[in-house]
Amino acid sequence: MIIYLIPLFLLSLLSCLENKIKYHLFVKNKYFYLLILTFFIFFIGFRNQIGCDWDAYLKNFDLVSSSSWESFKIRESGFFDIGYSTISKLISYKFGFNILIFIISSFFTIPLFLFCYQLKRTYLSLLISYPYFIVVIGMGPLRQSVAIGFLMLSIIFLLKKKSTLFYLFSFLSGMFHSSAIIFTSLDFINLRNLNNTKYKNIFRIIFIFLIFLLIIYNFDWVYSKIYFYFFNYKGISKAKSAIFIWLINFIPMTLYITNISKFNFDKNLYKIILFFFSYELLLFFILLINKVLAYRFLLYCFPITIYITSHLPDVKIFKVKSEYVSYFIMSLSIFSLVFWMKYANHSYCWLPYQNFLFN
Repeated sequence: MIIYLIPLFLLSLLSCLENKIKYHLFVKNKYFYLLILTFFIFFIGFRNQIGCDWDAYLKNFDLVSSSSWESFKIRESGFFDIGYSTISKLISYKFGFNILIFIISSFFTIPLFLFCYQLKRTYLSLLISYPYFIVVIGMGPLRQSVAIGFLMLSIIFLLKKKSTLFYLFSFLSGMFHSSAIIFTSLDFINLRNLNNTKYKNIFRIIFIFLIFLLIIYNFDWVYSKIYFYFFNYKGISKAKSAIFIWLINFIPMTLYITNISKFNFDKNLYKIILFFFSYELLLFFILLINKVLAYRFLLYCFPITIYITSHLPDVKIFKVKSEYVSYFIMSLSIFSLVFWMKYANHSYCWLPYQNFLFN
């Protein structure tokens, strides 16, 4: 477990320095940030035998390696979403499973760092991400981690009013995990000041058509998966963390909704957060029916939660100094990681940390 604490303490130190004006230029240096990104790419991307789905993904990679492209059309053949399977097939021509892990992990890590770089307290946002979002999701479910990574990029480009790139990464997100198709609807929440030119509308039509094809392609498989979770899955009681994850996301969103004026966010960001808040409320009812299914969908709320929580030191909600709020968040992050590593049902899948470069 000690290995997992090293990045946590590094981010804690950088978060403290981020509070100090005299260190501001140092911690905000883009080359230093690139160095930290490189460290995390190696830490996450070269992991070995980590995550409860490791063996399943290894078995899938062997299947993809020995199969033809025609087999991808058969959903019952054991292939995962088309984006992930395509990357796996291309890599299998020259490389092994560990390189696939590295590439897929980069699709999660780089978008996360780009997302956090947009925020005022960059390292605090990374620290907030680390205990669960990076360690458990980024080093666990490969396909969904990429889908969330591309979702973060689509949110960035939506806020920057770059609709073409929003369409691209929204579509790629759905290519890696079918559940991410839900968030293509972000295009329809009527953001202000978006340029609805003829050129943009053509891209929108193409985007809708591609999403429609993706839904048709995945429909039978998604339906059978949902049916399995509701009626045949025997591990529902084991998804105890679903309630915890719901609360982690619900509390910051509620703080924002009840203190909108103090956050002073852009109106477009407000609408995006309202979309996710409504989504979170809907998931509460799914949580009462099936914790496993709710858990999978709840993971997509983390980027918005990170965004809001990283701004808490700068809003006057708690009537204490911003440094104290930052220190509280740091302490909570350290406690969360240690608690999860020691008491979570599936933490054994992450222990001990292994890196294939050193094994």
